Amino acid sequence: MSQFEYSIEKANAFINNNHNAIVNNTFKPEVHFSAPIGWINDPNGFVYFRDEYHLFYQYYPYDSVWGPMHWGHAKTKDFVEWEHLPIALAPDMPYDKDGCFSGSAIVKDDTLWIMYTGNIIDSKNGNRQVQNIAFSKDGIHFQKLASNPVATGEILPSDLIPSEFRDPKLFEKDGCYYSVVAAQHKNQVGCIVLLSSENLVDWSFESIFLEGKKGQGKMWECPDYFEIDGESYLVLSPMRYPKDGNHYTNINSAVIFKGKVDWQQKIFLFESVKELDQGHDFYAPQTLIDDKGRRLMISWMHTWGRTVVTHELKHHWSGQMTIPRVLKVENNTIKQEFIEEVIEKLPIIDVNKVSEGPGVLTIDIDGSFEMKLGSEGDYITFGYTDKYNSVYIDRSKQALKIIGEEEWDTSIKAVNISAEKLKVVIDKSSIEILINDGEAALTSTYFIQGGHKLQKLI
Repeated sequence: MSQFEYSIEKANAFINNNHNAIVNNTFKPEVHFSAPIGWINDPNGFVYFRDEYHLFYQYYPYDSVWGPMHWGHAKTKDFVEWEHLPIALAPDMPYDKDGCFSGSAIVKDDTLWIMYTGNIIDSKNGNRQVQNIAFSKDGIHFQKLASNPVATGEILPSDLIPSEFRDPKLFEKDGCYYSVVAAQHKNQVGCIVLLSSENLVDWSFESIFLEGKKGQGKMWECPDYFEIDGESYLVLSPMRYPKDGNHYTNINSAVIFKGKVDWQQKIFLFESVKELDQGHDFYAPQTLIDDKGRRLMISWMHTWGRTVVTHELKHHWSGQMTIPRVLKVENNTIKQEFIEEVIEKLPIIDVNKVSEGPGVLTIDIDGSFEMKLGSEGDYITFGYTDKYNSVYIDRSKQALKIIGEEEWDTSIKAVNISAEKLKVVIDKSSIEILINDGEAALTSTYFIQGGHKLQKLI
């Protein structure tokens, strides 16, 4: 397709004409969100609007691998029943011709505004990434601003790289609109810059909000700034954060920085950093605050550089999202909790009985144990070993191998923790484990071809 051949109309027609005809649902999730057809990655524009939750996402409907990005769109009242909506954005303008990359949404005057990155591949003038705005009166059909792009690399300090400038996350504070945007320093560390606007149309550079250090990854993606109980947090996804024991064993991970903001200088003052999830598949989380005052987080359940099993099997879809999690602060620590609307509707699995099918199980730990999910010769295991104080997921025994670009074995992912309780959600091709009421987490996908029998081994 040429750079102007992509359009919302063509994408919607392709989806409607093909998703029932060619998609193989063998591994399609029942509990977790996935698109009707094609490839998805980062959640975008996660927002509460007119009494419903809206989820946009990076989307390439035409194949089950990454391609020129569109914005897919769905909405829900309870994260159980989803309504798939028309494509929100397509790469159909000169300033986004090579992809409508990640971004976010905010509500202003009963209008839904989105800010996203336009990707421009230009062999003559060099590649660029620019920030654009679109808005919708009905929450479904979006109009791009005639003044796009609203921010380009020209507003950045000279020591930042204009071609690595993406993933704006909108928020409002004290009557002003801000956006944190990922950038890369010329010394090969990640940076988050802060932009500001009074009207969501005219944008100015404010500051380098947080500059990474050596050993914190070479590029940061998908930043998200928010406050809980007066404390400031910055979620982001670093690429190539150095491995540290069982931490950061994915080359690309997701972390949460805690700190305070000097709003005079517009600088985030870093205090601590924590990996959000130590499983195989958790990247690019984004949050919203809803009408109940809850800070909800949802994430892409995959990561870059990994085997895409459903593509190799020609199932014509790839990618799913985690169950939304409520972020809470307890004892000065961020904890994660599965959103109750989903959990209360899932079948309850008895840990002491053999079962099959999606559901939720709660395990009170009084010593080492191991659960097996699958059939002989094709299964995963998960459990806890008190010898090493370790909760783990082991997918080395599944027949459809998943490998990544890491130089080390990633078949087993683990958290070193003195575990007392696990809450586990199992779907057709994924498992999410929260430990000690969300003190730590493990999220992984798997692809088991035989039965999905779950049983306790020890």
